[in-house]
Amino acid sequence: MPYKFIDLFCGAGGFSYGLEMAGFECIGGIELKEVIAQTHQLNHKHSKTIFGDIREIPPEKFAEIINTNHVDVIIGGPPCPTFSTIGDAKIRSVTGKPTSEDPRNQLFLEYLKYVDYFRPEIFVIENVPNFITKYKGKIFNTAVQIIESIGKDDEGNGEGIYEVEKPVQVVNAVYYGVPQTRRRMMLVAHKKTKAKFDYPKPTHYYDQDDDESKKLLPCTTVADAIGDLPDITDNWRISEMPYSENCRLTDYQKLMRKNGNGKTVKNNICRMSNDRAKRVFPHMKQGSKYMDLPPEIRKILPFREDIFQDRLKRLVLKEPSWTVIAHIGMDGYMYIHPTENRTLSVREAARIQSFPDEFEFIGNQQETYVQVGNAVPPLLGKAIGNSIMDYLREVERNG
Repeated sequence: MPYKFIDLFCGAGGFSYGLEMAGFECIGGIELKEVIAQTHQLNHKHSKTIFGDIREIPPEKFAEIINTNHVDVIIGGPPCPTFSTIGDAKIRSVTGKPTSEDPRNQLFLEYLKYVDYFRPEIFVIENVPNFITKYKGKIFNTAVQIIESIGKDDEGNGEGIYEVEKPVQVVNAVYYGVPQTRRRMMLVAHKKTKAKFDYPKPTHYYDQDDDESKKLLPCTTVADAIGDLPDITDNWRISEMPYSENCRLTDYQKLMRKNGNGKTVKNNICRMSNDRAKRVFPHMKQGSKYMDLPPEIRKILPFREDIFQDRLKRLVLKEPSWTVIAHIGMDGYMYIHPTENRTLSVREAARIQSFPDEFEFIGNQQETYVQVGNAVPPLLGKAIGNSIMDYLREVERNG
């Protein structure tokens, strides 16, 4: 029987899909927005995925929904806008309050309530790297203290049952075959056993400065990611269409197509950019950004140049993409196609996130873009899942 896990704050299910690639079975998920929960449910057949505010769903109730109190693993990424640089500025501008007062800072406490109830063998909290240092480490240190106190009595006596694997790691998805540089914090904690958890070792070389890393597989590029997808145009609206003819697929493209129907691909729709943007795109070279353009070209599509210096960016075919974020749901200007004068389609963005083509996103165009941008890349999830699997098997061997 496969080890079973639940995914809190599951989103579309990139992390869940990665663990399933590693041999686990997702039996439950919680997501705040209904359409995103539908995407998770569609792509995780054995999961009972519900939508709602986790603060209003006690773990006892969720245990009834998934019909078990036994969970081997818990994963999840409490929403992180107040820990990221972009989120910090946005929240201040909207609320006028310090981000330290944002209630979402406390959502990791809800996650830990589930840990305390289900007592899994091991669990992972995924977040932006700033989770470790924001507010001088106050929230991070509080999280560690709470984790290490689980199992003690109300007075704090006795011994906690969990230990946090230290140092907590910040991993870069590009080192695990994802065609994108994306740094994420992975806080792993497990019951106190003789088994040892090892964070996954990089499998691909990108920018590491040690000689051993240079012997790894070459990083996956944008060309590897999207080069075999159908040709489309600006404002393309046909979601499912045949693959372009391509007999020389890369290993990555073969992996993305592996469990699909082999004939068609879905979610390959593209938004329409406005006329001014389409006049600017032809002036952009691969790797160039907004401020690289001549002043007379920037005047066609003016932005505040003191804060939007990279408002437009064209991807580079033979390099990994930069981080795909949820803002791709707004306009996509930071993800201009390397050779075409349009922004990425939903499927192209999903490929850059390492979602295989069998993974279907539900919702309107903006909703599907946001689901892609907010996700943990499945191949990064698989790497973490492989390490968790090795740990659990060692626990079994040690009795």
